[in-house]
Amino acid sequence: MKLTLSVFAAGAGLLILGFPAIAHHSFAAEYDSSKKVELRGVVTKFEWTNPHAHFYLDVTDPKGKVANWNLELASPNMMQRNGWTRHSLKEGDHVEVVATPAKDGTNTASAQTIQKSDGTKLTFMAAPPPDVK
Repeated sequence: MKLTLSVFAAGAGLLILGFPAIAHHSFAAEYDSSKKVELRGVVTKFEWTNPHAHFYLDVTDPKGKVANWNLELASPNMMQRNGWTRHSLKEGDHVEVVATPAKDGTNTASAQTIQKSDGTKLTFMAAPPPDVK
């Protein structure tokens, strides 16, 4: 009985330790790096959360139909190291985004560059830090 309980506890412990690895996804598994999408729209929400920050963008197509895009960013820690704050993007900001679209065809993408209507460029992938105003 003790051996069975020990084996069960060890197995449960290994499963629990593996959950963080399962939860984090591979960029190549989710996004199509051979494609780029350019989006222009209005920020509807900015989430400063781990493991990745996200912002949501209302994009209006030429026919007037509005689609809400979920744009993934880096981790808040990486973004802070590059000059971002939780206030770098705000609801109502007009932005232009270059992003890598999701493979599944949904309105989901990984943002690469963001330019605000005042000309401010936000990035988190390379130095120098973004010109955050």
